[in-house]
Amino acid sequence: MTRYVLIAFLLIVGLFSPAAQGELLSVQISGGTEKIDSFVEKDVLYFSMSQLAELFGDRVTWEEIGLSIAYQSAASKTLFFIDSPFLRMGDSVRNMVYPVIIRNGELYLPAETFMPVLNRIRPEKVSWDAHRKTIRVDSEWYNVTDLAFSPKANGLLIEIFVSGIKDYEIFQSEGNWLNITIPNGTVNRRQLLSRRDKEFLLDMNVLQNSGSAQVSLRLRRKIDKMTHRLQTDPDRIQISLIDSLVTPITTSEMKKVGPDDLIDRIIIDPGHGGSDYGAIGHNGTREKEVVLDIAKRLAKIIRKDKVFSAVLTREKDEHLSLAERTRIANEEKGDIFISIHANASVKRSARGFQVFFLAPAKNDSARAVAQLENATFLAELGSQPDSQYDDLSHILSDMIQTEFQAESADLAAMIERDFRRKVNSTENRGIDQAGFYVLNGVYMPSVLVETAFITNRADEQLLNSKDFREEVALAIYEGLKRFKAKYENK
Repeated sequence: MTRYVLIAFLLIVGLFSPAAQGELLSVQISGGTEKIDSFVEKDVLYFSMSQLAELFGDRVTWEEIGLSIAYQSAASKTLFFIDSPFLRMGDSVRNMVYPVIIRNGELYLPAETFMPVLNRIRPEKVSWDAHRKTIRVDSEWYNVTDLAFSPKANGLLIEIFVSGIKDYEIFQSEGNWLNITIPNGTVNRRQLLSRRDKEFLLDMNVLQNSGSAQVSLRLRRKIDKMTHRLQTDPDRIQISLIDSLVTPITTSEMKKVGPDDLIDRIIIDPGHGGSDYGAIGHNGTREKEVVLDIAKRLAKIIRKDKVFSAVLTREKDEHLSLAERTRIANEEKGDIFISIHANASVKRSARGFQVFFLAPAKNDSARAVAQLENATFLAELGSQPDSQYDDLSHILSDMIQTEFQAESADLAAMIERDFRRKVNSTENRGIDQAGFYVLNGVYMPSVLVETAFITNRADEQLLNSKDFREEVALAIYEGLKRFKAKYENK
């Protein structure tokens, strides 16, 4: 009991004692510079991990009745012990030399000795410049960045996404292992391992060696025939595993994505409109206005480049019903449907862009986004009580069209990759799936793009920026061109 009293006393002292003379540290992240609090204690520079976690979109929480604090990122959990230099990462314990300090209710850590640890926790490269008192978060440090599997009618396509790589080696080994060695490769190991797919793999290893990276895939199906090559736009190693027992499909029999076998008509759907304002930001920014501007910019780019034609479901501030949006898309014989939105969350620190395709949601976060975007259509359909909402959800889940689900997922991946390359001023929340009503009635590959969080102060400021809106439109356009190049029969 005495120990808890002592801890409580130390916390009170930490909260109310005069703070040491502090200064602001710079954090270079997402193409910009942010500031966080710091101070010097016994010649050791401490920084606010609580504030840095917010920049990452992560959280710091109290645990064990005030005896420890946890930093929870998307991939891991790290536990700090008050007034102790030790921390726990999974099953391992590390010593930062200098103790954790709690000040004004925030977690402060020693910059010099904790940065190497943070570099292991985060998927980006995190470095500390003591001279400039700057934390640098560099997501472009890796040149082996991602992995994707695409099942085909006659086999499997594996793509390893790289940047500036000119050569690679590939060989098979006992146990049905496929090994890809990339000279001068620096691999984002956590990202690649997150793509592990049990449908295709028995096991997977990603190794960072001195002077090279190696990706090893133990495949479920025996490797029969294989071709591979380097591809550009985007840079990637493309490996085709061909099942020779499957009867080849002739070009004339291939599934058509567009109604005329061409992908040349894009339906752009700016979310909300008229009496439906959508989400509203802290400074009064309205989702309906932001997404209409982005949609018009995308249409302008498309019409100028003349690779596609563009149709907007609305070109002014007007309300459109669910039926009207889907009718326009189908009657105009669209080849791709893009619904543009701005996300919202009760968690003010939540920020970033995300791309969704239509499929039953697999997590609470995706369900929350779908519920937010479906709210107007739900009212339109006259379902108010929870029981009716649940019934409607089940019905719509059963009705979800699967004809273009694989193509929609692929389109979402392509747009997300171009967001990563072109939009670095906010976070990347990746790709997800959920039951969006607006996507359900259109008979073409379709995605919903959440451009940024209008409820986050930094993202709201971006959404009010003409440059950011143009970047978003360009990123979507590049993804559309990539999809056309892959799927259009020539």
